[in-house]
Amino acid sequence: MSRARLRRALLIERLRAAEYAHAAADAKAAQSVREKLERLSERTRTLAELYAIRDHARDGADLAAASILGAHLRDIGRAAAVQADSARVTAEARFADLAQADRRRQRSAEDRRDLAALLEQERAAREAGVPRRTPQRS
Repeated sequence: MSRARLRRALLIERLRAAEYAHAAADAKAAQSVREKLERLSERTRTLAELYAIRDHARDGADLAAASILGAHLRDIGRAAAVQADSARVTAEARFADLAQADRRRQRSAEDRRDLAALLEQERAAREAGVPRRTPQRS
């Protein structure tokens, strides 16, 4: 029975390690999306500003085209900023999931170590001929 408990604890520890790795990959991907959207928002904002200050228009059609392009770039920039904010919230949630998975992984490793130490104490006591005393659980 005690070996089965230890095998189960090892299995749980491996499961928690895999869960942690998955959460880390999700957090990294969410952060990457966030950074890309923030860069896109900044680039389009910069381009829109450049088109707003450009004064190379030869006639009204050139001025209108530049104005329309600048407006479209501002719209794209605003949409990217909104998406970047959404990606930030998502990334923060993924990092919270990562922290929770890390706590569960650490707790499972501690539980396995505690169980292994208890089993080793029981084995040593059996070999020494000392009567076994079961720990009280609260």
